Amino acid sequence: MENFRKDNTKYADKASNIIRRPRTPLNGAQGLSKSPDSSFHGNDRQGGIYVLNRFINSATVSPMKKILCLPMVLLLISSCARGNGLYTETRVIMATYITITLDRSGKTEDELARAAGDAFARITKVDDLMSTYKPMSNLSRINANSGIAPVPADPEIIENINDASYISSLSGGAFDITVGPLVNAWEIGSKKAHVPSPETIKKTLPLVGWRDIVVNKKDGTVFLKKRGASIDLGAIAKGYASDRAVAALLEDGIKGGIVACAGDIKVFGRKPDGSPWTVGIQNPRGPEGDVLAKIPLTDMAISTSGDYERFFFKDGKRYCHIIDPHTGYPVNGLMSVTVLAKDSWLADSMGTALFVLGPEKAYALALKHPELEVLMITDSGKELATGRFRGMKVNMAAVKS
Repeated sequence: MENFRKDNTKYADKASNIIRRPRTPLNGAQGLSKSPDSSFHGNDRQGGIYVLNRFINSATVSPMKKILCLPMVLLLISSCARGNGLYTETRVIMATYITITLDRSGKTEDELARAAGDAFARITKVDDLMSTYKPMSNLSRINANSGIAPVPADPEIIENINDASYISSLSGGAFDITVGPLVNAWEIGSKKAHVPSPETIKKTLPLVGWRDIVVNKKDGTVFLKKRGASIDLGAIAKGYASDRAVAALLEDGIKGGIVACAGDIKVFGRKPDGSPWTVGIQNPRGPEGDVLAKIPLTDMAISTSGDYERFFFKDGKRYCHIIDPHTGYPVNGLMSVTVLAKDSWLADSMGTALFVLGPEKAYALALKHPELEVLMITDSGKELATGRFRGMKVNMAAVKS
C-alpha cells in the first residue's frame, strides 16, 4: 500500500484487493503513569457467561461523554475465577469499561499486574491523544485549529488518520472520520437527541469530507481545510487501542489473553487448557446477554456495530447513532454488522463502513475481501454471512425487526 500522500486525496492499494498497510513499530507507553480511573480485579468472578454489558455511572461522566458509554455489543464467554488460571482486571478509560483477561501460565501475580498495567497505559495514551472530550488532547487541538493552521500531530494520530483514510477510500466514503459535525447536529445518545431541520443538515454537510484532511508527513502536521470541520476517531481508535494493548502484553511475555475495549475485542493465544477463547454475538433485538451465536477464536479481533447501541424513536421511526456522511441522516437497512479480522483497528472501522453501505453493497464488498469475515443482520431479519460465519448456527428466530 502506498504511504499517505501529503494532499490526502489518494490512499489505496492499486496492486491488490487485500486490505493491508505497513505497520511501523511505535514507541510504547513505558513510563506512563497508571490510569487514575477506577480499577478493579475479577478474581472472584465465577464461571458461565461473562457479560461485559455495563454502563458508566452517569454521576461521573458528563452528558456528552456519556454517549460513548454504550454497552458492549459482544459477550465474552469465559470464567474469570482464579481457579481456572485466568487473571482479569477492568478499568474505566476512553469513557467505557475496558477489561483485560490473561493466561496466568508461568507468571506471578505481580508480573500479571505489571503486564496489565502496561497494556492499560497504551490504551490511556491513545485516549490522551485522541479524545474529543479532552480540550488539550492532540486531536482536540487539531480540531480547534480547523481552517486556521496545521497542528503538530503525534505519529499515532497520523497513523490512525492514514488507516481511516484508506478505509474511506475502500468504502467510497461510507467511513468518514470527519462526520463529527453531523453527529453533533443529531446529538443521538444524549437527552437532546432530535431530528435536525433539513436546513441544518444542508448547512452541515459541506463540513464533512475525509479528503479535506491534509497530512504533511515531512513536518508531522495535520490540517483541516474547512473552519468548523472536525475529526472524530471514535470508530477506529478503540480498535487501535486494543491492538496496542495486545502488543504490550506480548512484549511482556503473556501467552494468551483478551482485551475487550467497548465493542472491540482482540484475543491472542489460547486459554490455559489449550482451547480457543469463545466470544458471543449479541442479539440486536434481544435483552442484554441474549446471544445469537458463539464463535471460538485465537489471534483474531472481532467488532460489532449495531443500531441498538444508541438510538431514539421519533414518530415510530428508529434513528441510530451511525450516520451516513453522504446524506447526513442515520443509516437504515441493517441491525448489526460483526467483523472478524487479524487487526482490531480493521474490524472496528470496517464494521462502521459496512453498516453505512447497507446490505447489498456491504455484502458485495465483504465478498471481495476474504481476509474479513462478516455476519450481518438486516432490518428484515435476514442473515448475510461470509467466511466462518457461513454455516454457523445463528439463532435468527430470536431476532425481531
